[in-house]
Amino acid sequence: MHTVSIDTRFLGELKDSADASLERSVKALEAIQSGECQGSEWLGWYDYPRRHGFDVVRTISSYKESIDFHYDLVVVIGIGGSYAGTKAVDDAIAHKYQGWIDKASAQIPIVYAGHNLSESELVELIDLMDAKQPLVNVISKSGTTTEPSVAFRVIRRYLEQRFGVEQSARRIVATTDKDRGVLRSLAEEQGYKTFPIPADIGGRFSVLSCVGLIPLALAGYDIKLLLEGADAVFESIRSADNLSQEPVVQYAAARIAAFESGKAVEVLAIPEPRLIGVLEWWKQLFGESEGKDGKGLVPTGLVFTTDLHSLGQMVQDGVRNLFETVITCKNATKTGGASVERSIKVPHLSGNCDQLNYLEGRSISEINMAAIKASQLAHFDGGVPGVELNIATVDLHTLGALFAFFEVSCAIGGVLLKVNPFDQPGVEEYKKNLFGLMGKPGYEELGGSIRSRL
Repeated sequence: MHTVSIDTRFLGELKDSADASLERSVKALEAIQSGECQGSEWLGWYDYPRRHGFDVVRTISSYKESIDFHYDLVVVIGIGGSYAGTKAVDDAIAHKYQGWIDKASAQIPIVYAGHNLSESELVELIDLMDAKQPLVNVISKSGTTTEPSVAFRVIRRYLEQRFGVEQSARRIVATTDKDRGVLRSLAEEQGYKTFPIPADIGGRFSVLSCVGLIPLALAGYDIKLLLEGADAVFESIRSADNLSQEPVVQYAAARIAAFESGKAVEVLAIPEPRLIGVLEWWKQLFGESEGKDGKGLVPTGLVFTTDLHSLGQMVQDGVRNLFETVITCKNATKTGGASVERSIKVPHLSGNCDQLNYLEGRSISEINMAAIKASQLAHFDGGVPGVELNIATVDLHTLGALFAFFEVSCAIGGVLLKVNPFDQPGVEEYKKNLFGLMGKPGYEELGGSIRSRL
């Protein structure tokens, strides 16, 4: 049984073309498996859990057990794929209010820096670190990306002033290139603990490598469960008698059918606010991988049921260039990774003044699922075709499966679009402009040109 299954009943006008795209999608998957696709040097993420991941888990566990100082805060410094996957897992699993309820909880909070240039956020993070015992994980392959590099310089100085140079070095873990780069050189010079970013895995495909596994392990998560969920997706592909029946292939076929029919936007609708991190990770994955050469579906999202009272109007009655993917979850009542399931049911109210007694005795999750189904049907009737992805619950195993599912489908999509899904040339343009504006050596002429235009 698939951890992530697919329902294509709402494809409507796209059903025939999606079915016709299955054979192409299978061939694209086979090209990825054999390394015969654009960007094949970046395929290290494929089947990573079985090839390397479980060994990495043991290495990380050994490091965690060797830590002989107290820490109660994990600070992740990184941008894009260097932090998005970690945040997706932590947001989905951690009890939202655990730190306020139980200060002695074994779950250590994770906070983030270096994913923007907000001065106020950095000031507030330093205030938090003042009240905590931080352990910092800086993640960068080169060590020169502006946002995380600036944040790390500030936080490194803070740690050295508070703990001293020698002790602060013990509180810094660098995840970076194995052999080269500014961060690698600095880590060796200062004696930071280091873990390698695999040379054949790009940032947005790196959540199941050291990039995502280290901070999650330091925070107390069972990262082996995450890898087991991902491995289940790859195992299903390995053992499939008919690849066209695999949900990852069917999803990719539906998406390429949508694009080729003229759809411009894919809306990912999530059933729980705690999956917003997954939505943000998904947006980066598909946006950076497929958005090239004037191609690709623009990835955006809806949070059920909040956004039905805002973007819902646009989805229902706006421009008909949308394709909708809805994630449904049969059991979303587990919190904080707990094994005990809890459910809140609508109580009885004498007099029925709010006219809700027809919902009496029904769980909030049941009502939420009904709202999802009602909106899904309404959107379909309003001219928005799509698919439904089904998961049983939100836990580490399922999240690992979702990561692998979307990575494989995204890579298939890149092959079908005839673009390299593993590079991001457009991202480099703003970086060069920023270097020019801020006077980085070698960019003086560009800086002058930009300032004259602005």
